[in-house]
Amino acid sequence: MELRKHIIKASGAVLLTACAIQPAMSIVMVDDLSYFVRPALRVSAGELIDGITENGATEVKLSQGVAGYSESTVNLSEGTVKMYSSEFGTTLDGLQTFGSFGERVTIKNGAGSNWDVGFDIEGFLDVFAGAPLIPGVDSSPGIFYDVGIAVYPAGEVSWNNFVPGFNDSSPILYEYSSAFDPIDADAESSFYDLFTSVSGSVEIASDYEVYDIFAYTNMIVSTEYGDGLESYDANFLNTASFNMSFANGVEAYSSSGEFMGLAKLPADDEGPNQIPEPESLLLFGSGIALLFTRRKLKHQLSA
Repeated sequence: MELRKHIIKASGAVLLTACAIQPAMSIVMVDDLSYFVRPALRVSAGELIDGITENGATEVKLSQGVAGYSESTVNLSEGTVKMYSSEFGTTLDGLQTFGSFGERVTIKNGAGSNWDVGFDIEGFLDVFAGAPLIPGVDSSPGIFYDVGIAVYPAGEVSWNNFVPGFNDSSPILYEYSSAFDPIDADAESSFYDLFTSVSGSVEIASDYEVYDIFAYTNMIVSTEYGDGLESYDANFLNTASFNMSFANGVEAYSSSGEFMGLAKLPADDEGPNQIPEPESLLLFGSGIALLFTRRKLKHQLSA
């Protein structure tokens, strides 16, 4: 079964985020808009229906009714992804729903403290089985779901390549969790509670840091007509929810001005008091200073 092959060979996150890899920006402007929301849907192993929206609306909903019904809603302000899929009868083909979001976060006065982040997904699967089995059809349906968080220095990766292995950068933080639950095709009806979560901490290095944070989740129902299922409802409208916290006294801002209640960075913010120079520039500058010192000394001696 083609969909099952996708699940085995690669996580759903890789399947949906590993589009064409684009070069990362080499210069980061702290006050640049840099956020996105991305609901996406796939029918079986078919074409991706992508709702990627960059630096625009902070809530986007995507739905399809070509095969069964599925929807995904991503809300950056609340840090949530809501997903749902349903199929019945001869339309059973396996549906995938996906949601991700990303934001640039500026953190001030946090040196030595932690930025704690977490992301969890909770839902249920309601199944009616007992449909005829068709010889040659894989009779082991199941549901796959996952969550992930990635944090990078600002500007190094983008919405389409933030999963480690699909870029040349090292994440400051990457946490991932997934599960695959078999569906009992022999039971007339069954109900499944589904949950998984990730959490982690970023140690803030200085009193002025700028990070890009990404969160994503997938839900994939692996089934097809003839595997014994009559219908299913996979309901994750109870949301995949992001959470975060800072130590007292730490100031945090978002480029959208909406992410998890974080305001935009003030327009008159001048960044860190002293911008460190790359080592090569420091050496180059020292060489110039030494050259002029020697010339001045030589001129004084010959005068």
